[in-house]
Parts: sequence; C-alpha cells; structure tokens
Amino acid sequence: MATYNRTGAGGTTGHPSNGRTPYLVENTIDVSAINSSSGTANGDVVNALDIPAETLIMEAGIEVITALSSSATMDLGITGGDVDRYVDGDTNATGYATLTATARVVVASADTLDILTAGADSSAGKVRVWAVLCDVSGIDETDHN
Repeated sequence: MATYNRTGAGGTTGHPSNGRTPYLVENTIDVSAINSSSGTANGDVVNALDIPAETLIMEAGIEVITALSSSATMDLGITGGDVDRYVDGDTNATGYATLTATARVVVASADTLDILTAGADSSAGKVRVWAVLCDVSGIDETDHN
C-alpha cells in the first residue's frame, strides 16, 4: 500500500498568506418597520443575513436591543432548512439569545439566515442578528486536489 502526499506547498508550520480568515456580519432589524410598519405576525419569516455560497457558518445569534411586543419568541436558522439551528424559542428578553449546540454548517449555495417569529404577533422591537462566517471555496482548485 502506498502513501501519496498531495498537501501542497507550505508544510505544517504557520498559515499561508492566502489562508482564509473568519469574519463577522451583522444586521440590525427594526421590527416596527416591517410590513408597512405593522410588524411581524406569528409564523412570519424575516430574511436577516445573506450567506454566500461555499461558506462555513461557524456560529450565529440574536441580540435583542429592544424587546418585541407581546409574548413573541424568535428562532434563527437557515432558509428551507433547520429554522432553529442557531436560536430556538428566544424569549426576546433584552440581551443575547441562548445559542443552540448544533451550530456549524457549510452552505453549498447562496442562502439566507432567517428569524422566525413565533407565539404571537409583534409590532415593536429591535434585534441585531450576527454570524461568524468563513469562505471555504477552493483557493487552488486543480485536477490533483
């Protein structure tokens, strides 16, 4: 049995200059400005962040700046996927939401990170949605790797 080294140039010490760096994206959403200033209804989805193709979502969350009205709760997840992958049923108290344990995922094609409003309608509130992302698309995609 043979072993073939196709790891490329660079070795195992340090990181190459073309190494990828995680980065933070965020968006502050004023719920009262949604739907002609009516806010969100129970079950409404708000697309909060655009996620480029071939991106690792390392973690994501919600910071409640101003509480939503009523007893509305929030989930944070991926369009058409796991709607509460990052935050599940946040009670909308001011501060950072409790994160779930099932965070990391690679998004193969462009998608959005979404807030699902649940439990009640909300005509007020302001939240900051954040995510730590890293581009995992190929740097040197050749036929040998």
